[in-house]
Amino acid sequence: MSKVAARVDPVLLAQILAWAAEFDDFAVHHAADGLYVAEACVDRPDQREQVLAIALVSAFWFWFDDRSDKFLREQRSPVDWDTLTAFERDEPPPGLAASPGGLGHTPEVRYFQRLCELLAPLAAHPGEHRWWRIGSVMVFRAMAAEEAMSRGGAARSLAECMETGAHSTTLPSILTAAHLVRGMNRPSRHGDPRVGDIERYLYLSQRLLNDLNSSEKERREGHAGRVSNSVLLLENDMPPERARAFIEAQRRGYERLLLHNLERLGPDDAFAAMISRLVQRINGWYEAGPLRFEPDASEAT
Repeated sequence: MSKVAARVDPVLLAQILAWAAEFDDFAVHHAADGLYVAEACVDRPDQREQVLAIALVSAFWFWFDDRSDKFLREQRSPVDWDTLTAFERDEPPPGLAASPGGLGHTPEVRYFQRLCELLAPLAAHPGEHRWWRIGSVMVFRAMAAEEAMSRGGAARSLAECMETGAHSTTLPSILTAAHLVRGMNRPSRHGDPRVGDIERYLYLSQRLLNDLNSSEKERREGHAGRVSNSVLLLENDMPPERARAFIEAQRRGYERLLLHNLERLGPDDAFAAMISRLVQRINGWYEAGPLRFEPDASEAT
């Protein structure tokens, strides 16, 4: 058992595994990682139903990201990007209604459609479900762009690598799911620039943190996906030590901006409190040594 799996609720872990049992390649570490992150998105540990719903979203992205990496080794990706990005519309994506049971044919579409059906009745405010779907499609579009960069063998620029990577952290989907499940009505705060700034700084700082932690795994794998890692991208123009130091300096800068804006909202703000807990939890996740960064992570259970 991984260190992360040992730290989560075993009953909830079993529920996630049962819920996702039909999906190819779904492993224990996907459920454990998703649950570990989700636990930071609620105020109290006894809010188990909320944790489970958020964890199913978070686990989806850990699973989806691993499958996307695996597909980079194939000549053509089987991911149905067109259907996945169509979920941002208010009507069902074309083709879903005609598919068996109203679900898409690919595992990724079936899982996401099940999430849509799970979260829809939990939305306490109009527009929250749509806000979550839009946030999720932001992640799909970013991942599709990274796949295109990877298959092309080059990133256009560090700026585009970072901005695309900020959305592919999957946090735009996980956070909006947490808002929906907790009834926080995130759309109502769209006019508060502090909230938008906090989300942007969170996504960018977490993307750079991920790049710093995953660079050696991607270097070992040697596949085209390394072009979307900012550390490895900079190594085209500077020694590895300088590239790493530069990205670490940028990460610290975004983190300082994040903390400054969280302080502006104050400790009594539910949104700020959740983000603070989430940052601490993600740091703990990296420190625990997640299986996905091990050479044989695709075979881990």
